[in-house]
Amino acid sequence: MGGVDASADQRARNEILFREVNERVEEINDSLDGNSEELAMTFVCECGNTDCNQQITMTRTQYEALRANPLHFAVLPGHEDTRIARVVEQHQGFLIAEKKGEAAEMAIDDDPRAG
Repeated sequence: MGGVDASADQRARNEILFREVNERVEEINDSLDGNSEELAMTFVCECGNTDCNQQITMTRTQYEALRANPLHFAVLPGHEDTRIARVVEQHQGFLIAEKKGEAAEMAIDDDPRAG
């Protein structure tokens, strides 16, 4: 991949994997708790660090807003990777990072909500 080095490429793939995990978490929460928009839910940090097992708490409304854009990923402060993303929003306890370049293309191609 021309513009993204191997480690940045792997981090982007890891972030896409963590997004998939969070989609499954939301499905489970939805089946257990109904559809309360302000219910606090816990998700995994969507940073590209495979050693990160930290969690982010957000409401279903916040999560749905995040997932409305396939370029957006939720990360803990300090977990953003400026080689492949830029911070576009700051929330209490987490940031929204927007993928750029080839990482953006990968995020769109692997969007679990597409199509």
